[in-house]
Amino acid sequence: MSELHLSAGRLRATIFAHVGAGIADFSIQGPSGYFYPIMRRAVPGEMNASLLGSFIMAPWVNRINAAKFSWSGKEYQLRPTTTDNMAQHGDVRKRAWRILEDTQTHAVLEFDSESVRGYNWPWRYRCRVDYTITPEAFSMDLSVMNTDKEPFPAGCGHHPYFMRRLWNERDVLELRAPVTGRYPLANGCPTGAPVAEDLTRHLCGYATLPDQHVDAVLAGFGGRAEFRWAASGVSMRMTTSQNFNHLVVFAPHVYRERSSPLAYIAVEPQSTVNDALNLAARGVPGTGSVILKPGETIKTTCKLEVFSDGAEPGTASVITKQNTNNRTIV
Repeated sequence: MSELHLSAGRLRATIFAHVGAGIADFSIQGPSGYFYPIMRRAVPGEMNASLLGSFIMAPWVNRINAAKFSWSGKEYQLRPTTTDNMAQHGDVRKRAWRILEDTQTHAVLEFDSESVRGYNWPWRYRCRVDYTITPEAFSMDLSVMNTDKEPFPAGCGHHPYFMRRLWNERDVLELRAPVTGRYPLANGCPTGAPVAEDLTRHLCGYATLPDQHVDAVLAGFGGRAEFRWAASGVSMRMTTSQNFNHLVVFAPHVYRERSSPLAYIAVEPQSTVNDALNLAARGVPGTGSVILKPGETIKTTCKLEVFSDGAEPGTASVITKQNTNNRTIV
């Protein structure tokens, strides 16, 4: 097991290098001195990436329907990883990553597909993540590089779970995440173009999520989401690079109907929509996949700024624009 511990001021984070370089804990110190989880906290020794606070998705995100897709005139079959025959959440979240740098405030980790047998992608690739913590923020810089001899389509993203409450039992997490449309879904995969509807309008202002189970795949994410735990006097701003232009909002319940919500929600910035290649093949534009030529890299950023003592997130944008030569499939 390889655990990395970062801390600065009232913030701390734990990274599990051996479980996909995932985040096992991201916490803030409360008035009692105890560190309260902002992200869902994994149990000690957790080996299931799906039970971490956040995991990395690459070189694709979320689901690929039937674990197959066509690219450049050829059909590719991946190994299904779910009971409903999907390839889910990329190929790196269950892999052991190599530690390149480890200090109190900074960690760099890398996964190279050539380091393992049987990686679940038709092409060779390399992922790198750079975690940085300061007294005010936690940043995640994620990239995917084509180390193959052929071009291939790529995408990446983060899958963080945020707690509904911090230290005050009266907390009701409020979310603001402006988007332009929601995709119709079948088994988590889009079936058509996104449309504006009640949830997309709901997310344009600070609001609690609807009481029912929510699993929404959203388009037109502008790179900024805001969270508020009003009773604890804490707020947080997520800012991302502009190539994270899709978002998944997942608010699970114990059971889908007639049950209580779980203690967390997922707000997932993604560079592509779920099942992007199959959706693009059906003529839906704007799915987000980029074509990486040999040696090219898609670079992304995601920053979580935490404000306490009732301070509200500021209005200044810190969205990082990525200037690359990647061409986007439309």
